Amino acid sequence: MKRFTIPCLLVALGLTFSGSLTAQDSYFELGIQGGDMPYNGDLSAGGVGFLSNWNTFGGFYLRYRPINRVGLRFNGIFGRIDASRDYTVSVPGGGRTSYTRTFRSPITEFSLAAEVDLFYLGDPDDRFVAPYIMAGIGRTSFNPQAENADGLLVDLQPLRTEGQGIEGGQYDPFPYDLDIITFHLGGGIRAKLSDRFVLGGEVSGRVTGTDYLDDVSATRLNYNDVLENGGSQSAYFSNPAITPGDDVPDDFTYTRGGASNDFYFLINLTLGIRLGGFGGSGSGCYSF
Repeated sequence: MKRFTIPCLLVALGLTFSGSLTAQDSYFELGIQGGDMPYNGDLSAGGVGFLSNWNTFGGFYLRYRPINRVGLRFNGIFGRIDASRDYTVSVPGGGRTSYTRTFRSPITEFSLAAEVDLFYLGDPDDRFVAPYIMAGIGRTSFNPQAENADGLLVDLQPLRTEGQGIEGGQYDPFPYDLDIITFHLGGGIRAKLSDRFVLGGEVSGRVTGTDYLDDVSATRLNYNDVLENGGSQSAYFSNPAITPGDDVPDDFTYTRGGASNDFYFLINLTLGIRLGGFGGSGSGCYSF
């Protein structure tokens, strides 16, 4: 039950901010959302450079507001992440060579989130602007792909490019899952423009628990193990620095990435229409 700890804490924090909740008619809000989906992993640029990869997404949401300051939201997100990175690595025989590793992956996410408004500028029962914090849990599907020598996209997970399934304990016993649980944390701002329309913006991160959004991890690999286990295509995508057919020593090993898990983020705008509870006082007074 740990997955519900953060949303519950945020609701409690909201109660602390509010002192007492303002009564209102509960209502639903249906909307669309879209924006940028930055990826941060083994193939992204260092530091904040990962923000330079512009990966668009779109989706929908259904928000339920049972009381002032608290909202519950169901999200559907559909997008894509991609990146490329240049490497200079050692090759059999003692030389060094350069290559570029690229990947792309569709992202489909369905999630539930809890929101807590921090304060209101305006009347919370009518027109207002409200910053909020949010936390949630989701189910994310992904599928890393890369182009082969003919320019055709190839699914990487079935190739077992990091020796998945090889017996002996050095490698993962099974291929990584393409459907994962993700945990979400972020914040945003909502502006109720009229009785019906709500405009918002939000920034949130996804803790994925996997290092394989890009098919790359820190596992130490033996090239011949990968070649014998998965074939020439697996070996090519595992280590493009080696020319297929080259004689590779049995003890030639390498790693493809770092040990940190991969993340992705949403920087999005939302536009919703309120489905019930129209009308308000229209006082326009500031409320905190």
